[in-house]
Amino acid sequence: MKKIYSFAIALLVTCSMNAQTLLYSNNFESGVGTSTIVGNGQIEVSQTPGFGSVFHNAAGGQGVRSNYLLLPTDIFANLQTSGVKELSIAFWVNKSTAVDNFWTPMFSAYGAAPAGGINTWPMMILQSRLVAQVNCSGWTDLVDADNVNALNFVSTTWLDDAAWHYYAATFTETAVKIYVDGILQNAWTLNGTDGHTVAGLFTGGSGLTYICLGGNQAWNWNDPDPGYMYDDLSIYSSALTPEQITATMDAKVVTDIKTISNGNGEPVSEEFFSVTGTKVGYEYTKLPKGIYIKKAIYSNGVILNTKIEKVAAQ
Repeated sequence: MKKIYSFAIALLVTCSMNAQTLLYSNNFESGVGTSTIVGNGQIEVSQTPGFGSVFHNAAGGQGVRSNYLLLPTDIFANLQTSGVKELSIAFWVNKSTAVDNFWTPMFSAYGAAPAGGINTWPMMILQSRLVAQVNCSGWTDLVDADNVNALNFVSTTWLDDAAWHYYAATFTETAVKIYVDGILQNAWTLNGTDGHTVAGLFTGGSGLTYICLGGNQAWNWNDPDPGYMYDDLSIYSSALTPEQITATMDAKVVTDIKTISNGNGEPVSEEFFSVTGTKVGYEYTKLPKGIYIKKAIYSNGVILNTKIEKVAAQ
């Protein structure tokens, strides 16, 4: 199944994300491209409308530092030479076959492959539990004290519904933010001193050449590479805004239901889906604010899909 994009939304995404900021991307429709599968990951076709081919990490069973997609070596080098001191890493992720995933990494970068079952520095890592760590020409553990709420929100329950979710982490010299489905989960403000800085990503990022999607846990921590599915990985030399993240999410549409542009007759049933194709209910009044696909069936058998936005609770 190929991905289908609404022209208007795709245009909005194109305009709001200058193509020059893109460092790397893969939607997996043509396989892994210039990346390399380490371990037993594989390309699969998702059963969720709108996703098509996806990368399933650790599809043959989880292991420690043994299953991940190895990305091109020059992504962070290109970030450094760009001179733009901003970074975003974003992708769709689904829990899929993962177990024991609370401590697991989703994305990591190091100066070399693990040696003797250990990773060292330089490093950066994004963990499933919505926290991160950087040790690259300066370091930070992104501790509670640097969180704008004075407490890190740590959880993997956002993955437990086994639905697709859009994850985005943004970095500037003084701030790190993590979003899930366009909603801010954690935000840290950094003063630039050692122990409180990510600026080295922009001045020493060329040292991060072993870049992994799907695993390769930090240090000597023995947490497995998760059996997650991934789609639409994008890495930018810019800090995505909430509006840009939402626009990317909105570009996904339900594609497995035949759409007829002009229905007629009386509607006999309605149901509502998220933009990723997950059914969310039958009653409009009970839906929270957000973007939905409404599937209406009419008395003459016509099926009409309509993209709607609920702007206020009713």
